[in-house]
Amino acid sequence: MADKEVWMALARECPRRIMGELHSCGEYHHGTSSRFPGKILCCHKGSPLPEGWQPTPAQVLARKAHVCDAA
Repeated sequence: MADKEVWMALARECPRRIMGELHSCGEYHHGTSSRFPGKILCCHKGSPLPEGWQPTPAQVLARKAHVCDAA
């Protein structure tokens, strides 16, 4: 999957509709948890993650395609 497709997939699944740039810089990430079955969670990088957290398939690919240009 091309990097552009990875970020599009992540944007499509985002329940909070957060800007793609914040995802690509690692500020927010997606996952699932048995505590919230059937829900995709979008969490800030500094937030505690719920028990049983698992990244979504799109999030796993996004980590591999990390593109942030930190200044």
